Amino acid sequence: EAGVITAARKYSSKLVKAEADHNETLVKNFHPTVKPLKLTKYLASLLLPPAEYGPRYILNPFAGSGSEMIGAMLAGWDHIVGIEREKEFSNLALQRIEYWKGKAHV
Repeated sequence: EAGVITAARKYSSKLVKAEADHNETLVKNFHPTVKPLKLTKYLASLLLPPAEYGPRYILNPFAGSGSEMIGAMLAGWDHIVGIEREKEFSNLALQRIEYWKGKAHV
């Protein structure tokens, strides 16, 4: 199916090379506005309520390639919901999120 990125293929980030270093097969991140993860993590941390208000949810209605969702995950949000209408971008975001799960720093 066109636009589907399989688990065996990884993309090459314009900004974070570590995401692509763990796999030989690369797919370029073709999203036109990839944001630096350090910036998205910082911005998500500004919005993060204290833990006693948990569970803490954040919604990203235009998820794109997932930079803001990854930043929110790295900042410590409990639940992150992203909406993206373009299948190619949502597949790319899912792949990036899978890579960054469990990583504590950028």
